[in-house]
Amino acid sequence: MSDFTNTSEYEEQFDPRLYLETYFHLGSGSLADDFIRFVLENFNKTFKSGAVKGSTLIDIGTAPSIYQLLSACENFDDITVTWHTNRELRELQKWLKNEPDAFDWSSIVKHVCEIEGNSASQKEKEEKLRGKIKQVLMCDVSKCNPLAPHQAPKADCLVTTVCLEAACKSYESYGTALKNLSNLIKPKGHLLMAGDLGANYYEVGSNKVFSLPVNEKFLKNVISESGYEIIQLVAFGKPEDAAFDTSDYEGFYFVHAQKK
Repeated sequence: MSDFTNTSEYEEQFDPRLYLETYFHLGSGSLADDFIRFVLENFNKTFKSGAVKGSTLIDIGTAPSIYQLLSACENFDDITVTWHTNRELRELQKWLKNEPDAFDWSSIVKHVCEIEGNSASQKEKEEKLRGKIKQVLMCDVSKCNPLAPHQAPKADCLVTTVCLEAACKSYESYGTALKNLSNLIKPKGHLLMAGDLGANYYEVGSNKVFSLPVNEKFLKNVISESGYEIIQLVAFGKPEDAAFDTSDYEGFYFVHAQKK
């Protein structure tokens, strides 16, 4: 069996629109409420600090989501977004083209504007991000060049959220993917990662979608061994009164690392 998730099986199991409707209406009471707030707060702090800046940013595993880039677009003018399955791409394109049936990100955009202290309207914020997105490319983290056959200039920053745990079937392949991603980053460039701790699955409709369960110790070791220096690793434990049965997650993590 491959150490990476089979694309056709994943596409069959993972309905991107149902995923967004299930988890990305902030305030709906889903298990993602805590995750979204945690991740958005950490992205905002990191970008606002001025420690991560430049001109080029690559987001690996974007589609169908855009929440992870809402603060990034304040610091970067040339953003590349990526997709892995056609269904994810179609959902992302609806938002990029501002189509009437695109997913409604307003609850999350509103929250980002609030934590940034940004006076821009939700519509202005989304238009700003759309304007900063210069390329939409397919990605495959199992490849030495995850954007092959495209040869992209090395980025000042690479972002990936809730991606490697879905793409990698083993801890060894997780390390391989991190090394492959480093090929897209400039020396001393930045890696920002976020995801779930301890999750073996999350539900999308009636399907249980695979997730590789990671913990803080593993993340510290694999990131350090893959050519990065960890600047910050923040973990958030699952609230004791949480009663969600759509995933067996134990918490969340956010990592800021720098390529050596």
